[in-house]
Amino acid sequence: MDRIAIVGIDCRFPGAPDPGAYWDLLMRSGDGIGTVPEQRWAAKEFHSATQAEGRSNTTQGGFIDDPDAFDNEFFTISPREAAAMDPQQRLLLQCAWRAVEDAGLPPQRLAGTATGVFVGIMGNEWAQLHLTDYDHVTAQAGSGNGYCMTANRISYHLDLKGPSLAVDTACSSSLVAVHLAGNALLSGECDYAIAAGVNVALTPALSIFYTQAGLSAPDGRCKPFSAQADGIGRGEGVGAVVLRRLEDALADGQQIYAVVRGTAVNQDGRSNGLTAPNRWAQQDVIAAAYRRAGVEPADVAFTEGHGTGTALGDMMEAAALGHHHAGRSAKPMALGSVKGNLGHTEGAAGIAGLIKVALSLHHRTVPASRFSAKENAQLGLRQKGLRLLKAPLRLPRGTSVAGLSSFGMGGTNAHAVLESAPPQSARPRPEPAGDTTGIGTGVFTLSAPAPDALRRNLLAQSEALAARRAPLGPVAWTSNRVKAGHRYRFAVSAGTPTPSSSGSARPPPTRICWPG
Repeated sequence: MDRIAIVGIDCRFPGAPDPGAYWDLLMRSGDGIGTVPEQRWAAKEFHSATQAEGRSNTTQGGFIDDPDAFDNEFFTISPREAAAMDPQQRLLLQCAWRAVEDAGLPPQRLAGTATGVFVGIMGNEWAQLHLTDYDHVTAQAGSGNGYCMTANRISYHLDLKGPSLAVDTACSSSLVAVHLAGNALLSGECDYAIAAGVNVALTPALSIFYTQAGLSAPDGRCKPFSAQADGIGRGEGVGAVVLRRLEDALADGQQIYAVVRGTAVNQDGRSNGLTAPNRWAQQDVIAAAYRRAGVEPADVAFTEGHGTGTALGDMMEAAALGHHHAGRSAKPMALGSVKGNLGHTEGAAGIAGLIKVALSLHHRTVPASRFSAKENAQLGLRQKGLRLLKAPLRLPRGTSVAGLSSFGMGGTNAHAVLESAPPQSARPRPEPAGDTTGIGTGVFTLSAPAPDALRRNLLAQSEALAARRAPLGPVAWTSNRVKAGHRYRFAVSAGTPTPSSSGSARPPPTRICWPG
């Protein structure tokens, strides 16, 4: 398989409103789990510690702040249509836009191109709440719901002409979407692809299902491969990556976070239960991904596991990986799962793992695994050539290789092999025109569709720049060459910002889609 470059990233997960905050959460082994917000559902009314019928055994989960936050003016969507849209559509539209900008591209530049959109999605709870009140079903409610519209709306608003589809393979949906996006690039169907995943929990239905199936953790936390593991905790979030063929990204001098060397997808077939994991299918899909990537098991430094934290799931996954890595007990492969930080983000689980792996390769550090202090001895990880990371792992110089697993509840499995970016893939950082001081001065520009939006954007950007401590040169260049231009504009000549006195790692939540 020819290689695919990850050139743009954006995400929003519990406790992490952007990629920088996501990396911070991972590196400090942060916990994004909390009580179910009141605006989702009355968790106490549906709670039963004894797992009574129709009840959940937990009131906890991983939830993002303000999933309804949306600047409809920015996307020229009427207030009525915006109000009818599934929050998952709103989140994806914003996330895809930011990911394209992160790739160094003004989103308008992709208009009319054969750019593909591939979205992994598992839940459609907004439709359950809004399309069963038949007297109030409107045209906007129809277009505001449906799996297809999550991808189609991105293609519509960015005027993209390539493949546009939603994928539902349950928990593996978004990694399968990445697999399909990569194949579309390699076949020539598109030159750019946006691969994404999203999950917003609006009803207690799946929490009740997990409880009744004996899969739910009472504290709402996944504890992957740990002796404390006692089930799934629900999580939500959104993530998007921009993909290109590696040779094209290198030719254009784009920043590359990581490279996808090979992916594979298969199915359990008839096993010991429709929703039960299958060790043999898992080890086969891993082997297929290794073959497509042209790597040996010993080449893989770490793997981001599916890691649900269920007794059977962890056992089957460890056995499947152990089939390939058992010979490396002297130098075991590192294993972890971001579900320990976020919960199980369901349709977004694959993209959450992919972004974690890409950032780990980019920063050359693998975060420690949450809940790794008490390893599940029954898994026999050491004998299987595996180990949980109790401290961050610094990757050596040169090329590092990583694996990523995502397994669907219905038996559709996916595995990806990634490697660190080529050393020549750093994005050029030109100094803005007129900067002769060498200290990073430049013209910073901000625009918005309305005066009030411009004021909100100015506040958000000032806080963000202070928190990120970013050099002004690249920020000013991006504000003029990448960010969209709107009717109301603000420009100022400025120098590199000083560190924030508050010490804040990121700006507070704001009800706008993208500042600038």
